[in-house]
Amino acid sequence: EYDIKKIDKKYFDESKRLLPNKNYIGFSLTQGNIYRKKEWPINKVIKLSEELIKNNKIPVFLIEKKYQELKNKIKNSIPSALFPEDETSLNSPALVTCLGARLDLAITIDNGIMHMLSLSKVPIISLFGPTNPEKFAPQYKKSIVLDSKKLYKSKDVSDITVEDVLQASKQLLN
Repeated sequence: EYDIKKIDKKYFDESKRLLPNKNYIGFSLTQGNIYRKKEWPINKVIKLSEELIKNNKIPVFLIEKKYQELKNKIKNSIPSALFPEDETSLNSPALVTCLGARLDLAITIDNGIMHMLSLSKVPIISLFGPTNPEKFAPQYKKSIVLDSKKLYKSKDVSDITVEDVLQASKQLLN
């Protein structure tokens, strides 16, 4: 168990400045390990975001600055989307963890950001395909794993549907 209160106050202050309100849903889409296909399709992310916006949720994307093309695609499709890491000079896993504490829910593939967010114990939906959720998924009460291997007998995370994620989000947001 990690106590996020050990994180320097400047990261909490900055996360509150970047996400001052409520109703934020965080997304982490990019994978560090390029050798296993773990990305959930951007068209599904956009469709899911549109559904969440209908319920007064604000999509927040935790995407490194180097993925400008992906961010532009999201911004063009979801004008209300926020990219907090683009609005700060701080660049740290500690900031990502503190941003997680500002979210109502996080939706993420199996990646490093998933682990940073889980330190904040944010309600989280983790999407798994080729990797093993028993080994890598966050293990706490408000954590739901959607594993394409169990749902669809497939190692392709893309098989997980928008409806699957919406149903899981309803469980965590209620």
